[in-house]
Amino acid sequence: MPLKEQLLQAIETLPNSQLSEALNLIQSLQTESSPTTAQSFLAHLKTIGTWSGDDLQDCLETVHNSRGEAQFDYSSNPFD
Repeated sequence: MPLKEQLLQAIETLPNSQLSEALNLIQSLQTESSPTTAQSFLAHLKTIGTWSGDDLQDCLETVHNSRGEAQFDYSSNPFD
C-alpha cells in the first residue's frame, strides 16, 4: 500500500480531538526550513513589534519574583 494511502487511513482513524494536532504537525513539516540562524531569529524579532498590553509591570514583577539565586559548583567537572 502506498505511503500516502497509509497516511490517509491513519488520519481516518484519529479521534476528532487529535485531528488538529495532526494538521499542525503536517503544516509544520511543510513550512520547516533550514535550521534557524541567529540572523534569521533577529529578523523575526523585528517583525514582532512592541509591547501592546497594559500588564508589562505585572509581568516584570512576576519575572523578578520567580527568579532564584544561581548556584555554581566549580569543584567538579562532569567531563572527567
